[in-house]
Amino acid sequence: MAVAPLMPCEPRPALAPAGGAAKLPVPRPSQGHQMNTVTETVLPPGEAWHGALGAGQVLRVTAESVVDFVAYSRADPAEYFDAARTRIYNLNIYPANGQRLFSKQNNPMAKIVRDDFAGAGRHDLQSPHSCGAAMLKALASLNVTADDLPDPLGLFRNMTIRQSDGAIAPAPLAPPAPMSVEIEAEIDLLVALVNCPDPKTSPPGRDAVLEILAP
Repeated sequence: MAVAPLMPCEPRPALAPAGGAAKLPVPRPSQGHQMNTVTETVLPPGEAWHGALGAGQVLRVTAESVVDFVAYSRADPAEYFDAARTRIYNLNIYPANGQRLFSKQNNPMAKIVRDDFAGAGRHDLQSPHSCGAAMLKALASLNVTADDLPDPLGLFRNMTIRQSDGAIAPAPLAPPAPMSVEIEAEIDLLVALVNCPDPKTSPPGRDAVLEILAP
């Protein structure tokens, strides 16, 4: 599947160890060799993009504000990223480096292999889409509707959960410079992302850069 231009069952996995994002290291992608850039896309605020990510390839997202991410299996688009199962299998409400992203069918789809935001803030698995219309436009080829659009992984959307009563609140953090997150596909994926700077959950919007890397 060709990368789209910019737009105006495996066995049930074992539980991953729990851990907080703030104290985790920032390793490079898991491959033991140099990665090469296959494609690079500049994504302005409010814009969406979708493209193919092959198993073993790495998606690098470099941004200074929130970028929403969803993923679908290319073999079966009815299998898609699920925020709830990702929280459960990682025993962590904050996705962190080294943790996997799981599907609705309980299968691992991808793995976070680099997280520059660790120690500065946390990514979000609690919130719905803030730029749902743009995401739906990016996913038009899959005939996804608002009713079956999965909740996203909100990259760089720092949120806090109050321990006393469980209240969730945005806690925007402005990175001192563009930061990168790298996600390695474990199966062939169709991924979609929106550069979605919400003033309540992120600093002022700036361009994001999306790169697909391969050995």
